[in-house]
Amino acid sequence: MIKTIMYFLESGAVLAFFYLLYVLVLRRETFFNLNRFFLLGILVFSIVVPWMSFDFNPAGVQLLEQQVQEISKFRTSYYDAMAKWEFENFGERPMGKGEEYAVSKETFDWVDLGVNTLVAFYIIGVAVCLSRVVVGLYKLWRMSVIYPRQSLGDLIVVRLPDPIAPFSFLHYVFVHEDMVGSSEFEQILAHERVHIQQRHSFDLIFVQVLASFLWFNPLIWRLIKSLKATHEYIADEKIMNSGYSLVEYQTMLLSQLISNNSNGLVHNFNLSFIKKRIAMMKNNKSGWSGKIKVAMTILATVISSVIFIQCNSGIDEQVSEATSVGTEVEGLTDEVNLPVLPATKYKFNGGTDVLNLSVSNDKIAVNGKYYQLEEVKGAVEKANLPHEAVIIARIDKDQKMGFVRDVIWELRRADKRKLLFLGQTKEGEKVEVAMMLPPTPENVIKFNYVPFPDAEEMIASGRVDPLRVNFGESREYNMKQKVYDFVMEHVKKNSSDYLVLAKYDDEDLYIDYLNNFLMTQEAFRQIYQTKAQEVFGKDYYDMGKEEFAKVRKSIPMSIFVDDENG
Repeated sequence: MIKTIMYFLESGAVLAFFYLLYVLVLRRETFFNLNRFFLLGILVFSIVVPWMSFDFNPAGVQLLEQQVQEISKFRTSYYDAMAKWEFENFGERPMGKGEEYAVSKETFDWVDLGVNTLVAFYIIGVAVCLSRVVVGLYKLWRMSVIYPRQSLGDLIVVRLPDPIAPFSFLHYVFVHEDMVGSSEFEQILAHERVHIQQRHSFDLIFVQVLASFLWFNPLIWRLIKSLKATHEYIADEKIMNSGYSLVEYQTMLLSQLISNNSNGLVHNFNLSFIKKRIAMMKNNKSGWSGKIKVAMTILATVISSVIFIQCNSGIDEQVSEATSVGTEVEGLTDEVNLPVLPATKYKFNGGTDVLNLSVSNDKIAVNGKYYQLEEVKGAVEKANLPHEAVIIARIDKDQKMGFVRDVIWELRRADKRKLLFLGQTKEGEKVEVAMMLPPTPENVIKFNYVPFPDAEEMIASGRVDPLRVNFGESREYNMKQKVYDFVMEHVKKNSSDYLVLAKYDDEDLYIDYLNNFLMTQEAFRQIYQTKAQEVFGKDYYDMGKEEFAKVRKSIPMSIFVDDENG
């Protein structure tokens, strides 16, 4: 959902920027063919630019770099906001010390309803717009079949019994039968022949189909009107250059002031802007000043396009460098022996901004550089990643948990709280274990976070029933079964007032900690799998987000890890 929303926002912003450029500079100029392809080009570009990624600035031109950085900062801010919203409403929610992620029923219902309504509304809009295109094509086909036709060279004239302004579609010209043979008929055919020869109908079919998927954006409909107007200006210019009398042609336009045709796929011979067309015919051709404006507009378009695409390239490079397994931490990567864990179906899907962390033998590397423990907070903040950035943690299986705890504390101090611990199976396949950390007490105040209740206080007050476990136990300890049995007791009673309270000692090994953490999560997922089959008849990992939310709603993954640090 977040990627779709961001795509439509960015696509709409790009279209707005270039269409404004057209309105301010090009619309009044007489370079009509240029305007036609400019309008088509900016529509296509606005659709594809969020997916485009090329490095046009390998030399690091300072002016371009500055613009890219400014736009990237703006994009990062709203990606951060949307990622936070999506994670809080749809993500996996294991807990750290002092944080409860059981979402209230009322809040979750509203979010679920809002998302479903938004998706349904969009699909209905697309269906309505596409149906209008199909119905329009059908009406034109039916008119071409049931009414008399006459071939005139490269044109087929369809004689209509009802009074209607002439229009063309593909190689058909539709005119009222009384108009055939009149003094105006030749001018009408000459005008419509221009539309047909220049294939303007294909332009309209193309933009109408695209507009069906972007129907909510008012600019797309303004652009279609501008494109139709440009088509008419092109046809008018061709007629004038062919030797027809300007006065007679304008008189003919004014005589065709009544039209009941509203098919968006055709070129009506008289549109509501006939006065503008007549005024445009009287305008002088754009001279050197117009050519300079056009040149500056094209230059601005090219530079802006490069900046937009370069922003994507910068983000892609950042993600690619950060997630590369082989090169993410030079020097330390080879020293990290990842824990060998059972294979799971879980794959983390949350965020494109990442930072790599490696820990082995009490040594720390952040994005490939070594740091002392007290320098980790500064190194993370120097990376200038958004609040919702993901920390990719590669930690040696034999690392003592006391040091791991201290490293995690520094990440919390830097307000980077989304962790993805990496392990591997015996066959070398990646295993991912996600964890959301609570903020530190000082960050609760600094960033105005809502304070989270203390686990021991909740237990003492009787608000939750605890299962106390030790994540430092050896791997032979059947953590998964123990957690599964405990949670299922509450599920049978339709109760969500439970808490898995985990502790560990400083001398415990990271491999035991991560294995037990994973098995605790897998116990919940086993329950979710059963419920997914019962409710939806499908695998838990094949569900959509709305289905996922319904399965998880009454069975929160309430895991509380006491790190003894806050």
